[in-house]
Amino acid sequence: MEGIVKNKQTEKWVKTWQRAGAALDEIKRRELRAYDYNKNRKIIDEMLQWAQEHRKIRLTSGLVEQQRLFMKIKNREKQS
Repeated sequence: MEGIVKNKQTEKWVKTWQRAGAALDEIKRRELRAYDYNKNRKIIDEMLQWAQEHRKIRLTSGLVEQQRLFMKIKNREKQS
């Protein structure tokens, strides 16, 4: 019986967070639509300038490194 109660509580918790997530997504969409980019242009320009000045030049896309990590995981799983 205790397991059933726990499962129902977990199910209720998950549904609550699903609804909350949807509500938060809607709030975020509204805030982004209402954002005054012209009013905040100076801040945005400064952030973009900082990102430009502090960027790291990459010689690859990272896909080779990703594949290397996947192979490493695969080999670990084979050994288990």
